[in-house]
Amino acid sequence: MTTYILDTETTGLIEPHMTEAAYSIVEINDGKVFALQAPRAKRFNPLKEISLGSMAISHICDEDVADEPPHTDFRLPNSVEYLIGHNIDFDMAVLKNAGVTHTPQLICTNAMANFLLPTLESHKLVSLLYHFHRNIARAQAKNAHAAIADIYFTELVPGSLIDLANIQGHVITDVDSLYEFSQMARVPTHLSFGKHKGEAIADLAANSDGAGYLKWLLKQDNVDPYLAQACQQVLESV
Repeated sequence: MTTYILDTETTGLIEPHMTEAAYSIVEINDGKVFALQAPRAKRFNPLKEISLGSMAISHICDEDVADEPPHTDFRLPNSVEYLIGHNIDFDMAVLKNAGVTHTPQLICTNAMANFLLPTLESHKLVSLLYHFHRNIARAQAKNAHAAIADIYFTELVPGSLIDLANIQGHVITDVDSLYEFSQMARVPTHLSFGKHKGEAIADLAANSDGAGYLKWLLKQDNVDPYLAQACQQVLESV
């Protein structure tokens, strides 16, 4: 059983193709994250134009990857049982667009952060790094959005989230229990966007205006399925 921390840089949000992939191999023992291998990174030709927005984030331009192997050359070993990442569902979609058919269990640190710190101003990876490890963030965050740097950050943040989860009464000792917690955390208790950001979904459902907003969310075509599940559950319980 192998656990990867994975991060990708891409062409953009629409049908994203990979321009860079980075990963490290880790294990979770006694609630601690141990790196078994230093992060590795590889660039790829995405075979499509990179958006200006992505260039502004990753600083990877079309000419930088023109002579790299095509993104379809990326391989994810079948031995990888768990993938950890911040918004890992997006990275998994990028792998699927590259032709990866193997689907490991996905552990999302963003979902964990939203669950454990629902009122935190921002749950972006670097924001969490500043929240948990300010000295490291001040020294290293200038490298944010380089895939290999984000791997290092994603090695630090899960350990802090595991510590916080255990303090709050959840028991996370190994990768299996981390996956179970991540799955539970995917169903949000608080909204993470919009005019009601940081408010408990259950509290919103308890008043007519809030309930109306939740019902409106459920009618949106692009509503996150886990958010839809949370809204439906609280509305049915009122």
